[in-house]
Amino acid sequence: MNLKKVIQGCKDQDPVYQEKLVKHYAPSLLRLCSRYLYDDHLAYDALQDCFMNVFKYIGGYREEGKFDAWIKRIAVNCALGVRKKMSGSINIDDIEYTNEAPTYVPDYASQFSEKEILNLVNRLPTSAATIFNLYVVEGYSHKEIAELLDIKESSSRSQLTRARVKMVEMIEEKKEAESFRLDQVQIQYQ
Repeated sequence: MNLKKVIQGCKDQDPVYQEKLVKHYAPSLLRLCSRYLYDDHLAYDALQDCFMNVFKYIGGYREEGKFDAWIKRIAVNCALGVRKKMSGSINIDDIEYTNEAPTYVPDYASQFSEKEILNLVNRLPTSAATIFNLYVVEGYSHKEIAELLDIKESSSRSQLTRARVKMVEMIEEKKEAESFRLDQVQIQYQ
């Protein structure tokens, strides 16, 4: 796909190029929206909002940055907007989290699939999962997250620390459970 040609076609409001853009980006943007909205219907709503905004504002896209980053930012904003609309607000605890964040990831985590990691992220408290996704997965800075969610930078850092601590705990629990199962299997065969 010639992205420059597709972008120009979308700027010209050509439905053929709009369809090409949707077909190309919809799968990855739907996965992105699903990280913030744990309901498939809401993720599709956010995706639809995303493409409506893309086609509305593509005339303002100046090709100064990467288009992928531009469209992903719109998708994140739409997903957070849908979530805020459905829950009334995005509640990020404004409490300093004092536990030391682990500076390591257990070796056992390298055996996890992407799906298993995403399942662990989905088990985090909503505020911690949101910050984890924005910072770790999407690459936003704490300053950008604070502006996006209308919170303090320190709250973003605290929630990331909280998410990291909880992720390590869940990884360790999974390792212990797996080890226990293996021990049980070995006992049965002795």
